[in-house]
Amino acid sequence: MNSHLPKIKIALLVILLIGLGIGFLFFRQWQKNERPTVNDISWDQEQVTLGHKAELTFNITAPWHREVSSAIPTTYPSFLVPIADKGRLKKGQLSITGTRQWKLVVPFVTTDVKPIEGRATSFPLKKTKRVSPMSVNVTLPELKVITPTELPEDPYNPDQFLTDTPPPEPPSEEEEEATSRNPWLWALALLLLIPIVIYFLKRTGILKTTPPWEKALSKLEKLDPNSSPVPFYSKLTDILKQYTSERYEIRARSKTSAEFVEILQKLPHIPDEHLNNLPNFAHLVDEVKFADFKPDQELAPNSLELIRSFIKATTPESSDD
Repeated sequence: MNSHLPKIKIALLVILLIGLGIGFLFFRQWQKNERPTVNDISWDQEQVTLGHKAELTFNITAPWHREVSSAIPTTYPSFLVPIADKGRLKKGQLSITGTRQWKLVVPFVTTDVKPIEGRATSFPLKKTKRVSPMSVNVTLPELKVITPTELPEDPYNPDQFLTDTPPPEPPSEEEEEATSRNPWLWALALLLLIPIVIYFLKRTGILKTTPPWEKALSKLEKLDPNSSPVPFYSKLTDILKQYTSERYEIRARSKTSAEFVEILQKLPHIPDEHLNNLPNFAHLVDEVKFADFKPDQELAPNSLELIRSFIKATTPESSDD
């Protein structure tokens, strides 16, 4: 399991950075506290008969901390009357940038043939603790009103003369909850799931990985014993510690030479000859790296062969060619 810790750490770091980025975007939306904007405004028809209804559909893009409280307008033209309790308000998904879409469908009844284009209506916003606009204004698009052959007796009581099919019932709370789930939360959950899936795929053998002994032997082939002693012994020690960490699932890479040797002595199935030789190797490495010791030229090939034989001796039998 410890061999997968670096990958898990990287995945968690990526998740942390994504979370910080999303948090910054949400903070900026709260800091700017901008007035919600209106877009995609349209009527459900190009013309309407005087005394009949037409539905106005539009979207409001609001910061995450601002909410539209009702589909009933607070102000509207006197000749364009909203139908009470028939407006529909749908709370949309929260975007990764910290904004939310609100969809409103509001039926109005026309009581005059005056031009509608350019007139405005407004809808209430929930109060906040900050100084913020309490409503959002909607500029009405063009809608032609034609005169019927017979006028209704009471145009302000639309239920008496409306002949259109009633608007559909608003969605249930379960539907609202299902549609308002945030896609970026699913993305974060997926990022958390990826390292877990990779780990189990490797454990079951479905996802093949290079065994630690093969990786270590490959790296040893690239080492030049005739190179400078300090980088040579540093790389040789790193290969040994990485192999031991992955082979026995221990935290060996961050240990000192003395601690590393002590860990090896507690591990099973390590031949005694290597347990006797590795302490001398660790002492030699410390002298080269920290005491400016200049070893004889033949010590480097011997050290390389010592580590190679240690890896081969501790390779599982089932992996031998």
